[in-house]
Amino acid sequence: MTTDTAIDLDKAKLDPASVFSSPAEVLSAPGLSLEDKKAILARWETDTEALLRATGEGMPPAENRAPAEVLRSVQEAMLRLEARRKSS
Repeated sequence: MTTDTAIDLDKAKLDPASVFSSPAEVLSAPGLSLEDKKAILARWETDTEALLRATGEGMPPAENRAPAEVLRSVQEAMLRLEARRKSS
């Protein structure tokens, strides 16, 4: 995603990885409310947890990054978002 491109909010909430290259990119996305960012990150977390379960059952992940690494990135982004909310 580039900052010049309008964000498809519905798509981002359904499949965050198809719109953003990383959870940190969600935090810096212009034009999204804190609640939108939280919803996107929560979906990303849910999707990644499901991927972790599938990987644990012997199904390899489709992407190059390890699901645990992605989950850690999502959770770090959620913590930073919460810190921003509290300081506002």
